Amino acid sequence: MKKNIIASVFLLIIFYIISLVLPLNVYAQTNKKTFSLADKGSVKNKHKYNGGVYIGRQKAQNGEYTVNKAVMQALKNNDLIKSAVQRVKAAQANFNAATAGMLPKLSLNYNAARMEYQPYLQTKHQPIPTFTGAGAKNGYMYFPPRIYMNSDTNFNWSLEITQPVFTGFALLDKRELAKIGINISRVQKQEAVLNVIEGVKLAYFNVLRAQEQLKVAGEQVKSLKSHDMQAKLLYKQGVIPYNDLLKSEVALADAVQYKTSSKAALNIAVSNFNTVLNQNINAKDGFKNIRFVSFKRYGLSSLFVYALKHRPGLKIFRFKIKQETLKEKIADSRYYPHVAVFAAYSQSGQNWLAENNAFNNQENKIIGLSATWTLFNWFKTSDNYQKEKHEKTALKYSLKSYINDVRLEVKSDLLNLQTAFKNIKAAKLSVRQAEENLKITNLQYIQETTTSTEVLDAETYLKHAELNYYDSLYGYDIYLAKLQRDIGDMGRNVYGE
Repeated sequence: MKKNIIASVFLLIIFYIISLVLPLNVYAQTNKKTFSLADKGSVKNKHKYNGGVYIGRQKAQNGEYTVNKAVMQALKNNDLIKSAVQRVKAAQANFNAATAGMLPKLSLNYNAARMEYQPYLQTKHQPIPTFTGAGAKNGYMYFPPRIYMNSDTNFNWSLEITQPVFTGFALLDKRELAKIGINISRVQKQEAVLNVIEGVKLAYFNVLRAQEQLKVAGEQVKSLKSHDMQAKLLYKQGVIPYNDLLKSEVALADAVQYKTSSKAALNIAVSNFNTVLNQNINAKDGFKNIRFVSFKRYGLSSLFVYALKHRPGLKIFRFKIKQETLKEKIADSRYYPHVAVFAAYSQSGQNWLAENNAFNNQENKIIGLSATWTLFNWFKTSDNYQKEKHEKTALKYSLKSYINDVRLEVKSDLLNLQTAFKNIKAAKLSVRQAEENLKITNLQYIQETTTSTEVLDAETYLKHAELNYYDSLYGYDIYLAKLQRDIGDMGRNVYGE
């Protein structure tokens, strides 16, 4: 009997040592990697921004992605940017077309026609009877004879040059309108670049966060497996009731399910990253982790001023308001006469080159002035003018609303950035406390001074503490990327205090 008791105690001691050593090794690795922020004693500036791209002390090794490398690849391959480039070219072509509308226009006209009856001059004819050689009456002849005006087959061609002289300044306004369109397309390209940079950063840090979530889930599964083994041994020895063993097994099953879900979440995050980079959705690459964050005190008012000056969306609104002013002028131009001068050379004849003409002059030269003035069109001109005027007013209201949205986005992301940084230190402390609590609870469980429920609660506390830490760590970088996008930062230093 004494031998059985000694053997049981010996086995309990072995399992106790395993339960302490295995989690401690895992958590020690975690501390070594993730808690370097606290180990340094103070926040150090390890992240620097250049061109809106996160470069820091990162160097791709063995094909690993860094934020900088990912952004560069996305800017090169992303279809949104390629689309924006094509829109710039389209706007330039539209400007060239508007400029061409102010220059002389050369046109060639060609016409071929065949009539059923040959045209003749309508005149009064006097019928004169005609007779045969034997003196018999043989019909009538008409005098004077019928005069034909043209052939029944005619070919005409003309070469004409037309130069607008006055269009109520519509052509000048249309050219200026197209010029502003180029500016809009270029700003839209800048906005596409900002969107891609932000999308890459968010996708990148979400991948890092999902990786850490999977690690936490794996560590929890290992720890709960060890606890399940302890619970089974204690149950066989009659130390704990059956329901305590069931709690351990249920907790382990939940942990396994959470690990499976975390693995799926990581695959989704990587697929989203691949999509942003416009590469194979199933591509699998390494990701260089971020272990340090930098913090700078940003002035909210300075950020507002910077955003109002550099945010692409605001620039686009201002350009569109200018366009609507020009559209008002274009609509107003219909109140004026439109004048043009023209010169033409024409030929007409009975062959396809219009070289032979037996009825009139074969060629002609024309020079002239044309004017068109619409006097009444049921107030269409006035209605078009009012339409553009109301559109401009609507854009002004939309601009005010957009400015308010920008202010809200900047303030929200700045507060989230500050909160995330403050939470990093608190979350780190919480992880250490949760680790210590789990060690103590495991020891108490071995000594039969606590229940399995307390051990499982300690495991849950540790998991949540670690997830909160990673949420804060990567959340800081995410909100920093959003803040840069909010103010339209294209690589300049963010104004701060």
